[in-house]
Amino acid sequence: MSDLFGQSARELIERLRYHSGPYAKYALEARKKYIELRLNQDKKIKSMYIRIIKNIAKEVRDLAVSGGSEMRIRHLVELEKAIAEEIATLNGEVDEITAEFIAQAVEAGLSYSQGVTYEVLDGAGIDKAPMVRQFRKINVRAAEAVYARTINGLSTSDRIWRNSQRAGTAIRSIIQEGVVIGKDVRDVARSLEKYAQNGKQTLAKDYPNMMKRLGNRVPQDISYEALRLARTEMTAAFGEGTIQSVRVSPSSKGIQWVLSPSHPVVDICDTFANADHGLGKGVYPVGEEPRFPPHPNCLCSLLPVHEDPDDFVDKLKEWMDNPSAQPKIEEWYKEVYKAA
Repeated sequence: MSDLFGQSARELIERLRYHSGPYAKYALEARKKYIELRLNQDKKIKSMYIRIIKNIAKEVRDLAVSGGSEMRIRHLVELEKAIAEEIATLNGEVDEITAEFIAQAVEAGLSYSQGVTYEVLDGAGIDKAPMVRQFRKINVRAAEAVYARTINGLSTSDRIWRNSQRAGTAIRSIIQEGVVIGKDVRDVARSLEKYAQNGKQTLAKDYPNMMKRLGNRVPQDISYEALRLARTEMTAAFGEGTIQSVRVSPSSKGIQWVLSPSHPVVDICDTFANADHGLGKGVYPVGEEPRFPPHPNCLCSLLPVHEDPDDFVDKLKEWMDNPSAQPKIEEWYKEVYKAA
């Protein structure tokens, strides 16, 4: 939360406002949409993990009714089907919600250049309907590209599945430990629920010997890897929407890499933010943008760079009177506007 609302977040917003100049409202609106999506996605994924553990905890607690309160090996067999079904459900839901938020993040990312494009076209009296269609196409293509991309040979769906399996392993480990030490089934159920709500640290405090034996089989937070993946994919989608929208906007000059103030060590982000390609520090020509994000949990931002609105409206009007006077706009008209 502090990364999104703390002092560093406010500093990033000020940087975006400064660098976007006359288009600041579009930059801030896009960032607001991103933050709202990020918080909403985190909340939904976290709740999914808590729900499935509570469901399994209920199954564990019900074992006391079927006979005996002490965890037995036969209980593991009885629980396995329920665990497998809950993990399969979790996997499908996280996959679906991730794809949904990727599409929304792309839309948020393209909103800056979309707003600029509509503004300058309206200012010149040019029908923007073709660009409305163009941005819709971008939204679909970019979302599909982000979801389909692979990292270390694994697709988004593969990585979601892997995280779901890790959650299943953690849950089984806690239950198995209950069998080893002969814990009461109700106590095992409480252990699962505490883990879902507060993470491994609560278990380590309440059951130090158990957690010492479990070691790394139980992650600190069962939903952390899923949240980390979802955040990375959302950031990539926001960036992809930004990049693709700049490529079809007639007034675009490039994309600027804005370094997050929440940056404890120098890394590749500093290199990207300070590189000079003749357009100013950290500004990349259209089509030459570096991969974004370069690492998980990156909080940097890509900012479209556009010509001054009044100056560009004048150029559009000049082009309308004499297309050859503005060859770049004429090229955009033929390759983007008419192709929509």
